[in-house]
Amino acid sequence: MKKYLIVLFFIGFLANSQQQPVQSPNTNQTTIKSNIGCVSGNCYNGWGKWQYDNGYYRGFWENSKKSGYGMYNWTEAGKYIGFWVQDKMEGYGVYFYNEKDEMSGYFLDGKLHGFGKNFKNGKWIQGIYNNGNLETEYSFVDNKVTTGCVAGDCQNKYGRYKWATGDDFTGFFKNGKMQVGIYVFSNGNKYEGMFNSDGRFHGSGRFFFNNKDYYAGNFSNGKYHGKGYYLYSNLETAIGNWTNGQLTNPY
Repeated sequence: MKKYLIVLFFIGFLANSQQQPVQSPNTNQTTIKSNIGCVSGNCYNGWGKWQYDNGYYRGFWENSKKSGYGMYNWTEAGKYIGFWVQDKMEGYGVYFYNEKDEMSGYFLDGKLHGFGKNFKNGKWIQGIYNNGNLETEYSFVDNKVTTGCVAGDCQNKYGRYKWATGDDFTGFFKNGKMQVGIYVFSNGNKYEGMFNSDGRFHGSGRFFFNNKDYYAGNFSNGKYHGKGYYLYSNLETAIGNWTNGQLTNPY
């Protein structure tokens, strides 16, 4: 089985950003019907798909509640790809609520809370959210340079930092260090999610490989650690609990 160790060392700069749009759809489990319930996998403690009357959820479960990485696809209310705690959206996530509109950032209790951004009517708005409401908006303008902080504020707001190697990060900074956002490598690999004070992937996030492999789950100090879902380009999967970059308890 493939094992990947992803470690990112960062020279700090900082930014903060986002706005929040629509009310989160109701994800409570509904009255059981003949075509509703756990249709595949383990929907108690593991990885499984639960069919609802308003859509379906596929992802990690703990004690019969959505917990960890997963996707909820509502029939008429969009799609959320991200992290859950006790049946509620919590952690890094992306919510596509219209064909072209989306919000992303840190969710708490089903709403953007903290760093977040919203793309609506053809425009990104980024800033700090409180219980789904945009409290502080951050601008994002071209700084007319080719390396370093090329756009926005890379100290304590929202910006884009570009290295001479070709790597770049777009997202929120605090005290000159990456907090939440998207890191794109010069080779085409991409990470989106949370970082620690050392600039390493830490917390909830997703990694897209240039060979079409994909990992989504928990990170610790740059390594897969905790619940994680790995999808290979040939559609094989490695799902379960990871420890220091290795799958130690497959589901």
